[in-house]
Amino acid sequence: MATKTLSYDHPAYQTRPSAVVNCPAVAAEISAGKFIAFAAMKVKAIRGAVNVAGTADTAAYDVYNGTTSIGTIVAGTGTAGAALTYATSDITLASGGFIDFKTIADSATLAASFTIEYQLTPGAAITA
Repeated sequence: MATKTLSYDHPAYQTRPSAVVNCPAVAAEISAGKFIAFAAMKVKAIRGAVNVAGTADTAAYDVYNGTTSIGTIVAGTGTAGAALTYATSDITLASGGFIDFKTIADSATLAASFTIEYQLTPGAAITA
């Protein structure tokens, strides 16, 4: 496959697509799901919903940008369908970089799904 760079005003750079990351119940301190960047981009928002409630008030995901922790999304014992939000401030990802959702202690029963809204960096190489 070849990579190409599109003009700065190409629709690929002007829209904000999203991707879904499903995080099944896993043991504590384990990666439950990852979003891997296919091109240079900025993550604009992370939103989610509980699929299966945690059994502790501290049930949560630690969010990583690569290997650096950037925050926590606490779900607690929220019922299925409860909204989860994470305030982002334009998390920058290089091509191949990733956002990782790791469970924290007392989160083994928690399962959630997240939507990651992103914007490609103008001029970023895209595989075609």
